[in-house]
Amino acid sequence: MMKYIEKDLTLLANVLKTNKSLDLKHKGQFYQIFESDDLGYIINIYTSNERDENGDLLDSNMIDGGICTGSAKDAIKFMIS
Repeated sequence: MMKYIEKDLTLLANVLKTNKSLDLKHKGQFYQIFESDDLGYIINIYTSNERDENGDLLDSNMIDGGICTGSAKDAIKFMIS
């Protein structure tokens, strides 16, 4: 990995660890990563960043999801691969 990418991964992982969640756009899709109570991190992928009245991304726009049992940095890497 190029140095600036590694630096970005570290920055995003630190935000995820601090805030316990992270929403971002990557390759035209919207990602939500958050810490699971039981296992690592949950990663959900949406077609839109449209939200409901509570500010949550709409389940009807979710196209995939998964669990990463590694670190915050592993979850970011999992998302972009």
